[in-house]
Amino acid sequence: MVTLTRKKKITITAIVALAIALIITVPFVSAQTTSSDPVTNTRTFKAQGNAYLKIDSSTIKYYPASFSLTVQPTTTSGTVRKFNISGGTVTVNGVNYAVTSGNGGVAIGKHLVLLQAQAAGPDGQPATLKLEGQYFWLWGHVYAVRMAARLQTGNDNYTLLMRAGIGV
Repeated sequence: MVTLTRKKKITITAIVALAIALIITVPFVSAQTTSSDPVTNTRTFKAQGNAYLKIDSSTIKYYPASFSLTVQPTTTSGTVRKFNISGGTVTVNGVNYAVTSGNGGVAIGKHLVLLQAQAAGPDGQPATLKLEGQYFWLWGHVYAVRMAARLQTGNDNYTLLMRAGIGV
């Protein structure tokens, strides 16, 4: 028979609560691998969240936001792994921005993801996506990413708060 002390019960309860919170709050978005060669391995990086737009000093509106980016590693060794963005879509409040190009990197020791991508709006207006995220191991070969990003479009400057998952 196993006897649990109060401290062990609290620890087990906290671990279970944390696991349930992660399952509920972090959307599982898988990466799709299109090649087995690590250098030409393309992946689809998807995220969901909200976009916030400051209208005036007292009004902030928020909209649903998501993106799907096709990334391809260019450097796969060392402490910084670089990648190119070859396409994708950023959607804010139902408006799609087609991603045309971009690049980024992953700082392995700092668990940091940085990227910048250029896009075009539905009427051809240029847009820029700048993203910074913190990643952490979820389970197996899956990592979760919490991100803050800026989508600059013409006169609007959206702040995006998103979560994603990617398989490696």
